[in-house]
Amino acid sequence: MNARDRVLGIGSFLLTLLLAPLVAWLILGPVNRAGGKLQAPTRFHLIDFVWLLVELQVGLGFCLQYVGVQYQRSFVMLLAFMSFALLTMWAGAVSFLSRAGVRNGVKRGVFIVVLLPATLLVMVIIPLCPAACYLLESDPRMMELVLRLNFNIPRGTGVAAGVVAMIVLPALGLFLNRLSAWIVRGASEVSGVRQPVAA
Repeated sequence: MNARDRVLGIGSFLLTLLLAPLVAWLILGPVNRAGGKLQAPTRFHLIDFVWLLVELQVGLGFCLQYVGVQYQRSFVMLLAFMSFALLTMWAGAVSFLSRAGVRNGVKRGVFIVVLLPATLLVMVIIPLCPAACYLLESDPRMMELVLRLNFNIPRGTGVAAGVVAMIVLPALGLFLNRLSAWIVRGASEVSGVRQPVAA
């Protein structure tokens, strides 16, 4: 590893430590505030297990596409890690939604399958974006190997990617924040209604 790679690696790591919590707070703020107010107990709904199966299918498809079954050892290791990560993320999401009082199955599914994975993706992309744009501009051949591209990266791609990221990433963050607000809309009112107890 040369000096440039070390600097980029350390810089990206420090940016991740600084920006990832801020991004998560900005996007998931509405759900987090609702959970802090209600503090409802964790409840697993049947539909939650359906969303878990959807996540596991997506993870399996990613492993098949990225590694392939011909590399059996790597495939099994990646699949095991992906399954554990998805299961952990799913359990955390269910607990998060329960504390926020979200009972609607569609909203729970949007949070589990769309909002939380997208938030984690944005948390990773934003700190790594400067280094990726720099490498696209300064060392496109290496990026072609990393991204497994079958074509040559043209000159100016790094600058163009940086400009696009400056527009797309804030817009995506705003959209995810509004999606988070939609998920918890009305949750406090529904949770505040006491359910009748059967005799």
